[in-house]
Amino acid sequence: MPPGTSRALVFVAAALLATASCGTAEQDRADREPAGRNPGAAASAPAAPSTPAAPAAPAAPSATSSGTPDRTPMPVERYALTAEQSGAIDRAKVLLANECLAGFGLDFRIPDRPPPPAEPSRRYGISDRAAARERGYHLPPPPAGAAAADGRPTEAQEAVLLGETRAGAPQPTGPDGRPVPPGGCYGDAEARLDGGPRPEADLAAAAAVDTEGFRRSLVDPAVVPAFQAWSSCMARHGHHYRDPLASVGDRAFDTPEPTEREKAVALADLDCKTETGLLQTWSAAEAAIQTRMIEERSPAMTRLSAFQQRKIGLAREAIARLGG
Repeated sequence: MPPGTSRALVFVAAALLATASCGTAEQDRADREPAGRNPGAAASAPAAPSTPAAPAAPAAPSATSSGTPDRTPMPVERYALTAEQSGAIDRAKVLLANECLAGFGLDFRIPDRPPPPAEPSRRYGISDRAAARERGYHLPPPPAGAAAADGRPTEAQEAVLLGETRAGAPQPTGPDGRPVPPGGCYGDAEARLDGGPRPEADLAAAAAVDTEGFRRSLVDPAVVPAFQAWSSCMARHGHHYRDPLASVGDRAFDTPEPTEREKAVALADLDCKTETGLLQTWSAAEAAIQTRMIEERSPAMTRLSAFQQRKIGLAREAIARLGG
């Protein structure tokens, strides 16, 4: 199956269910990892990880702010979509795709539902004590009331929606003989919101700042001793991990529900982050790295901002026209 199809199916499924299912233990583990451990899960433009991405778009930063009283916000977030902007783009995508489906005389509609609340950033692992006490490193369960009453598209409807059959063959025409746009109604909605060619190189530049900046921070001269102090603190609590990525990635926690040991480790993780000042040290180091990387990519980042603003404007126009 071409890569664009799987991304589009994820988008449609998320809209249909109004939730993100945890799935297998391995998927849950990936969801529990900080942004830097799982960059492929981020959005195509600087936007919330839950924001659906266009096919084959590069990863980029989360729009969930990493700035809190105990950490420095990431400079790349200035180029990210806010949660409200990401929600507007997602809603406009649904409305435009549904308009396209109606144009082919099809009665299937992707449900127009509000996005789920954004989770606090887990860029440096867990930072919410209540969440650690209740769920350890696990993400919260999907919201109740995810509806399946809207039904699923038929095979013919799905082919028009995605621009290809379930076997992966291109779907050139709809039931009425009219040409199906590239990528189907989903791809058409993406293209209309882009408002022109996607600045792939600029998106990749932002993604590099986000993911490469995080990678470099792991070996920063200020961060390495902070990891060592955190590790020593954890050992005093009876838990042995080299850094917070090792604790959140512990395969012993790949369970459907969090164990008491996982909750204990997550709470100790938070205590040791506070005791050592790790979050402030780590985020300040990464912010400095990102600042240098953004300066090196200034033209690309400026173009990206213009693209984002254009896309937001087009999304709001679509909502005003189709949203009722």
